[in-house]
Amino acid sequence: MHVEDLLRLESLDLTLLWGEPPLLAREISGVTATDLEEPGRFLQPGEIVLSGLVWWSAADEQATADRFVAALRGAGAAALLAGEETHGRVPEVLVDACRRHGIALLSVPVHTSFRAITDTVYLRQWGDLSRRPAASSYALPENVRGELSRLLAEGADPATLLTRAVAHLGTPPCHLLSATGRTIARTPTARALSAAEASRQLASALRVDPEASPYGQWFLPLPREVEVPPRTLHEIAEVFAQ
Repeated sequence: MHVEDLLRLESLDLTLLWGEPPLLAREISGVTATDLEEPGRFLQPGEIVLSGLVWWSAADEQATADRFVAALRGAGAAALLAGEETHGRVPEVLVDACRRHGIALLSVPVHTSFRAITDTVYLRQWGDLSRRPAASSYALPENVRGELSRLLAEGADPATLLTRAVAHLGTPPCHLLSATGRTIARTPTARALSAAEASRQLASALRVDPEASPYGQWFLPLPREVEVPPRTLHEIAEVFAQ
């Protein structure tokens, strides 16, 4: 995934404040959210940096912005995604600092969460990998895969399959949604979703069967209460694709 890909996603509603074409073509290796004034030592090359700009203030504004962006440049960050919520806008001095140091700058509106951006990046990255890993690299434990195969053969309902698929993770709240946001199945710990909540979850959800028709698609949103490895989600999705 590249920086420019984020700008094409209507669900994120990001705005480009500065960035030349070569910078927007940079590949994204990961995501780090930070509000440290000098975050360089915590960053990896190729990461996009999400910041709510809590570190910034009008006092000594240019020097502060310069230090922050210089740290991003020194660490090899791919781009800065700055939230508008704290200050109501992205300060112009930050735009100038990004221009001087050659860091692409995108603004993040109040209605777009950093989690949505993070989920989008990692799901897109993992979506480029094979949906069927080698037998030696399964993420789901052997006993879980065996149980799911048995349940499929017995014609178990989606709720049972979903619950058993995530039981080894502590049965976190999970939903299986249709393309229209209808809840097809949910785990016992998952609460009912409103239409607005389901719509937001669909924006960063994993598509279960890419070959299905648009209205026949099912989606598996990322559980927000726990961290689930993307490969695990892909293997769970394969269960429902069958």
